[in-house]
Formats: sequence, C-alpha cells, structure tokens
Amino acid sequence: MSTPCAASLSAPRSLRSPLWRAAASAPMRVSFAGGGSDLPGVARQDGGRVVGAAVDLRVRVIVEPFDRGWVRMELAARGQATSAEGAEAGDATAGGATAGDAAASDAAASDAAASDAAASDAKAGALRVITRRRSDPPRDDLAFRLLEATLAATGVGDGVALRVETEMSPGAGLGGSASAAVAALFALRAAVGEAAALEELAREAVAIERERLFNACGAQDQVFAAFGGLLDLAFDARGCSGVRPLAIGCPDLVPALSAGLLLVDTAVRRVSGEVLDRVDAGAACDAKAELVAAAGEVARGFELGSLALVLSGMRRGAAAKVRLSATASAIAVSLQRRLDGLGVEVLRMCGAGGGGHIVLWAPPERHARILDALGPCLVRRPALGAPGVRLDPG
Repeated sequence: MSTPCAASLSAPRSLRSPLWRAAASAPMRVSFAGGGSDLPGVARQDGGRVVGAAVDLRVRVIVEPFDRGWVRMELAARGQATSAEGAEAGDATAGGATAGDAAASDAAASDAAASDAAASDAKAGALRVITRRRSDPPRDDLAFRLLEATLAATGVGDGVALRVETEMSPGAGLGGSASAAVAALFALRAAVGEAAALEELAREAVAIERERLFNACGAQDQVFAAFGGLLDLAFDARGCSGVRPLAIGCPDLVPALSAGLLLVDTAVRRVSGEVLDRVDAGAACDAKAELVAAAGEVARGFELGSLALVLSGMRRGAAAKVRLSATASAIAVSLQRRLDGLGVEVLRMCGAGGGGHIVLWAPPERHARILDALGPCLVRRPALGAPGVRLDPG
C-alpha cells in the first residue's frame, strides 16, 4: 500500500459550518525501531523505515454546530492518575525516587521550558477555551495553532465548536499532536458530510504540521494515527511511500511483547519540532543505515515469531539513537544506569527525545522491582495494535 505524505495542502476553501455533531478519535503510537529515518532530509537518501504500533491511548475530537459568526475551541485533559490508588486501568504509579535524576533533568531543561502554558493546564486536568468571531484572525496561541490549522485546511470555520480531549499533556513523545490533527480532520469532514481516505488524512496532517505550523517532523505519527495496528512503514523524499501491516509469524508474540512493555512518563514535556531542529543533519544521515537495519531486524522478528529477535532489533535502534544524540537521550541513559541489574532488556526514549516517555521492556515477573526503582512517576502499560482513526458514538 502506498501513501505518499508530502503533498501540499489544497487551496483554501470558503468558510463552511458543520451540519451536525461528529466525534472521532485516533491512537498514539510507540515505534519499536527506525524512528528518525522518516525525517524528510534523512529519508531522501536511500529511504527510511519505521516499525511500530498504534497504542490504546487516544485523542478524541468533537465537532458541533455553534452560533453562526463564531468559532469556539476547547482543550481538555481527561483526569490523569497521580497515585496508585487513583490510577486508571493500564496505569501504575511507582514509589521512590524520580524517573530522571537531576543531571538528566538539567540536560532536558531547555526542552521542558519550550512547553507552553497549555501543557501545564492539560497536565492538571484544566479546560482551556477560546471563543472568537469568525472574522477575527486565527489565534497564535501555541496550544490552539493546530486546531486553527485544521479549521483552515477543511474550510469549516463558521459556527463551529471544536473540542479536543486527551489523556496527557502535549509533548509526551507519543505522537499526540498528529493524533489530534488526524482526528480533527476526520471529525470536521464528517460534520459536513465528507469522507476521506486514510492516506489523505495522513498526508493532510503531515502538510498541516510542516506547511502551516512550520514544524520539522517526520511522517510516521500521522500514519499510525490514521491506520492503526502494527505497521511496517517505508519513507522516501515524498514522505511515507509504503504502509504494510506487520507479518506476524506466531499469535503469541504480540501478547508477550505487550505484557512486558512499560511506558514511563518522565514528566518533561518538549516541542518535538524544536528538538528535531537541533538534530545534526549529517549525524542523522550517518545513523540512518543503523536505524533502518534495526527496523528490519524487528520486522524479521515479527515475521519469524521470535520475541528475542524483536527485542534485539529494539536494542539496536535504541543504541543508534543514543549515538545520534546523547543529549536528547540523557534521561534514558541515566535511567538505564539506575535500573542496571533489574532485568530491563530494552530502554529507549520515545519520539524526538529530550523528554516525554521512555519505553521499557522486561519480563512481567521483573516489573515489581522495576516499578519500585522508578519512583513516583506515572507508568502506563499500553495495549499494542489499537485501531486507527474512527468515528466514536456519543
């Protein structure tokens, strides 16, 4: 399946109003290996490859008719667990020291500072609302720029209320902004009676980030949000050039991989585009061959039904990421040292690095000791292979 994701946005449309209410949600993602090889300047040379999975952490977008002449936008975070007793299913909170030590936190301080006030509000479960006249210029507030861009791309910009609900604050390293863009595009089109192919949604979401928001970004997040599942993605100068479901040689492999997976929230948030802007292009191109090889090893492990080979490829990709940018991986490196001897077999940063989440894999029987060592941070246990963007009831 081919889905080039680098086409420009279509010409601006005349303003339209939603005909009815529409709710859509799209999943976030965890890449197992190859992340970084999907960047345009890197994939341009001999192509890139990312292997990963959509996870059951979703961003929900609700579009409703509103007063004509007005636009209303809302950002809301569904309650986040802050203690073991308050944790939702699939989450756990460990006790003890913090997830990243002081040195690692200092290394990531510049990325934490890049997060705007919306991140703090969302983390606390706050609701942020902007209501403006249709004729007013779009708000430049960082937290609402993505929503303004999706409204502009679809032309649904009069008498519309757009609400985004998410389980975590921006900058979490799991592709949440891409999930929001894909879900918003899907819901806005549904609200005016339009349908869109998954390829088109992914392509348009990439174009919004690159052309309207001027973010340096790859194209994997948008594809995972649109298609869902466990995917093997190919990239070239155009963007995503191929989407294939992973061939899985043993039905027990995915449950075993999922059972050992932990997502550790570092509590550090960063703007991924700014992190990527600081990546040395030459170093990224030099590391690409190893990143692509790691993705191939993971894909081969799935095909053969070999958990050991999947984990070997994940470790290989993690090592390549550290060599690419020790600064961006500082928290992960620090955590790896502290968890040494506890049986962690894979440990790597999610997303562009410098904060967000760390993915760990260890046999489930070792999780209790690992959780004790992690400290009072939120740890999620994601289910792999979540469905892609969809209309939600209610």
